[in-house]
Amino acid sequence: MFLGIAAVLALLIGIGVEKPKRVAEVPGVFKNADAEIDRFSFIQTKDGKMQWKVQARRARIVENEFKAVLEDPRVTLFKEEGAQMILEGDEGVVDTESHNFTLKKREGSIPIHLESGYTIYTNQLQWIDQNQEISTDAPVTIYGDGIEITGLGLRGVLGTETFTITNDVRAVVAN
Repeated sequence: MFLGIAAVLALLIGIGVEKPKRVAEVPGVFKNADAEIDRFSFIQTKDGKMQWKVQARRARIVENEFKAVLEDPRVTLFKEEGAQMILEGDEGVVDTESHNFTLKKREGSIPIHLESGYTIYTNQLQWIDQNQEISTDAPVTIYGDGIEITGLGLRGVLGTETFTITNDVRAVVAN
């Protein structure tokens, strides 16, 4: 019996037992995650219809904070007419209780292409699910139909495409 145990130990030592690898901490990601999920997906429905879907390369779940911290998130918003809007960031957080989410882009901007032909650019945004609104306190630029509007901060309803730039508004109209 002793020789059997000794042989197994010798074999394990000889080939080496790999210790579990620690996942590198990504800046902005909770250190107290309960689980890590590759190819994460979260779908929000209302009255049996899909409202939005979040997909990410990886998510870290913090159950007691009702958070999913996302790496490389892609959000698809669905309108009643079947139209879609796709938003992509480098990082994000979904509040799994309120169903609000945030997206951030470390470099460059998140484009928000509207059906009206206008495009909003910002490097971070929040979705407030209860009101179906987006907002940001970051710099914003809106392009479309010969006009460029810049400012700081934005509040808006995607369904009606009604937006307000909250501070330092500047508009340039092209002929």
